[in-house]
Amino acid sequence: MKIIIIDTGAANVHSVNKAVIKAGATPYISKNKFDIRNSDAVIFPGVGSSNAVMRSLINLDLIDEIKFFGNSGKPLLSICVGMQVLFDKSDEGNTKCLGIINGNVKKFPENMVDINNRKMKIPHMGWNKVNIINQNHKILRNIPDNSYFYFVHSFYCEPKDKSKIIANADYGLEVCSIVSDDNIVGTQFHPEKSGDLGISIYKNFIDMVK
Repeated sequence: MKIIIIDTGAANVHSVNKAVIKAGATPYISKNKFDIRNSDAVIFPGVGSSNAVMRSLINLDLIDEIKFFGNSGKPLLSICVGMQVLFDKSDEGNTKCLGIINGNVKKFPENMVDINNRKMKIPHMGWNKVNIINQNHKILRNIPDNSYFYFVHSFYCEPKDKSKIIANADYGLEVCSIVSDDNIVGTQFHPEKSGDLGISIYKNFIDMVK
């Protein structure tokens, strides 16, 4: 089983690598298109901005390779900004993204308030409860509804097809926290920063590869 973690130069690949090892697999960190093409599964982590990640993918000549892999039927797990760039376009830098999942990425409104009318902080940073919509999805095996995961983001995804949202979180509005499209899964939160439940997400992904 060959799992590639894409090294875009704009991601916390080493934290993801340690988490996948803890989950029971031995991944490989690479930015080589041939490694990606010949892998059994790919993890696409992300930290930073959508425009920076897309520039990195262009410079590494990985745009077409990631699109090809997304259509290959092999498991693809995208994390945080890695999930956001799967969409058509991001408001962050007015960035054209990969277009693997139809929809856009929008910035949180500046004037969001909570139920007590207190202004909500942007970025959405810290632990938040995840509400599961599709409990039967393999990535959510043994994950209880309303579990807490760690988020850090100022932009949120809006899939055109809402049925692709398998979990969401409440942060002044409904935030797509997990999206799925056949072989592709994206998490807005960081599993590698989310304790034992985050490791369970990686274990479930490994089982999808098997």
